[in-house]
Amino acid sequence: MKHFFIMNPAAGKGTKFHELIDDIHKVCDRRGVSYEIHVTEKIGEATEFVRDTCASSDEQLRFYAVGGDGTINEVASGLVGAPNAELAVIPMGTGNDFVKNFENVDQFFDIDAQLDGETMDIDLIKWNDRYAVNLINIGFDCEIAKQAALNRRSVFIPSKLAYTAGIVQKITQLGTALVHGRVYLDGVPHKGSKHQICVFANGQFYGGGYHSAPAASIDDGIIDCCVVRKVTLSELLQLIGPYKEGTHLTKKDVPQVFVYKKCERVDLVFDHPTDICVDGEIERVKNGLTLTVAHKAVKLSKPKACQVIPADPAVLRAARRYSKR
Repeated sequence: MKHFFIMNPAAGKGTKFHELIDDIHKVCDRRGVSYEIHVTEKIGEATEFVRDTCASSDEQLRFYAVGGDGTINEVASGLVGAPNAELAVIPMGTGNDFVKNFENVDQFFDIDAQLDGETMDIDLIKWNDRYAVNLINIGFDCEIAKQAALNRRSVFIPSKLAYTAGIVQKITQLGTALVHGRVYLDGVPHKGSKHQICVFANGQFYGGGYHSAPAASIDDGIIDCCVVRKVTLSELLQLIGPYKEGTHLTKKDVPQVFVYKKCERVDLVFDHPTDICVDGEIERVKNGLTLTVAHKAVKLSKPKACQVIPADPAVLRAARRYSKR
């Protein structure tokens, strides 16, 4: 097997970039493995590099996405349809939400454990003709994501607080940060044409740890959908705590302003061009989206100690109750 470390030097403000490169060289040379380090210089480069490398080789390949969720997205997108290749993840971003679906996250930084990794099949969300690894969010929290990206460049705001600071900064725009259009969940139209938040999840977390889809699983062949109607400031303030903790499905005193459903297909028809957030990166969509599940689309290599954290049975029962509404 040949190992490729695809490194985004901007991830996590680049604070541990050179230290990690030294560690990769040290461990891989000691282990005598065949490896290559590729440092990306522009958006989309990782996808092109992975796709071209897979097409030109018959040997077994493993590509390590060294960066944030956006880097994972680029590497995974290049792997779709490549039977001889695997995805691995070294989370060097600021949010690192994808790896929050696993136990013992510190093991993702252990190069020895990574080289000895075991594989599992994971799903992707196919949106139009592209892919999401973790989650797509639209509406108020997409506006927060845009602000959080600006905050992460600031020397005055710690990276871990970038998303929370974005909420505070954008809260006055609550009434205008809406998704205008129709949402169809497995062909059934959702009520209303103005939505505050639309989340379509493969993984459970986003925004640096907001537990929006606590019943989601990265290999169940289902998209977890949480659609929040237009809310008042009071309703948002009551919802935001449980939403962050992942208890909005199970707590009885949470405002009933959202629907939570597990779907195989989602269709959105927008009234005007709309920004969406795909694995933490902002994209503009003109007319609408079609989301489907690319079941077991990619092989993920992970350290053996990093088992998937299953959804709590109480949360799964609550999700089933919500799906009947």
